[in-house]
Amino acid sequence: MKSKNLILSAMLMALPSTLMAQQNIQKAFDALLKDKIVETKTQHTLERDPETGQKTAQADVYDFTLPTLYARKHIKEIQEAFEKDKDVAYTYRTGTHRQDEVNERVDKKRHETVLSVIHYSRIQIAVGDGKQSVAIGTKEGANYVYACFNDEDDATKKYRYCYAMDWVEQNGETIVRLAVTYALKPEARKSYGKGRITSVTLNGKPLKIDEIMDAVGDQLENIKGFNDRFEFDLDSIDAPKSSYIWLSEFNTYKKFFLKNPDGNTATHHATSIYNLCKNADGLEADEKKLVISEIKKLKEVTGDDFIQNLFDMCIERLGK
Repeated sequence: MKSKNLILSAMLMALPSTLMAQQNIQKAFDALLKDKIVETKTQHTLERDPETGQKTAQADVYDFTLPTLYARKHIKEIQEAFEKDKDVAYTYRTGTHRQDEVNERVDKKRHETVLSVIHYSRIQIAVGDGKQSVAIGTKEGANYVYACFNDEDDATKKYRYCYAMDWVEQNGETIVRLAVTYALKPEARKSYGKGRITSVTLNGKPLKIDEIMDAVGDQLENIKGFNDRFEFDLDSIDAPKSSYIWLSEFNTYKKFFLKNPDGNTATHHATSIYNLCKNADGLEADEKKLVISEIKKLKEVTGDDFIQNLFDMCIERLGK
């Protein structure tokens, strides 16, 4: 019981003094932390401006396991609390984690096979200036919910609190993560980062984050990577895929196309190949030559003029 009280006390210390906006979520978090916790791991981060004493970064993360019957009740209550508070949040998201996979299904109405590629998504909740983060929904099949609220006590209006929960049922137990983080809001983090040159190397090519931000602007901020919704997916910012992923996808589409090169699905698979070829910067010269050779073979097995023209455009793009 003493350890549970310590955990709850730490959680309460992590919360903002102004509780109006997210008070329902706070109460639901408190209720879960008081209940029958089997195993708990906590992580805490706190940073302040040395001159003003103002808090600049905070992260409080709680990982524990509950019997599923207990967990379901609390998870439902927390979900309802997020629903109640979401109207005063500036960001609210829910979802389920999935690994990368290529799915083939049959569309019975159109009598055709449809291929879909599901990409891995990883969500990171920012801490402080964004250099640190807390991962949410990382386990396969895990559900997550999070919401971000302005810090009403912050006179600068630059900071926010983010509340998050993820959970997954395994072998009759439910693994739960609760998190509260404090960070600059997305627009403030962009301003904070001006003057810094941060770069990464992708497939041997340097990419400057500042240049990416200028190029994609709010699109990057809203979808994949530098705000509270962090779901970093390089496809979303048109960065080149690794050759391994690119060639694997190409080979998958090629095989599906060859199953019926003049059927109803042929155009779909040919178009998918064309979309790949529009973003083939991650391929080496010899890899592009290999793909061109394979596309020429594909062109020979179809009599559809439109598809042949698509393949010609693929070859032209790969030859640049």
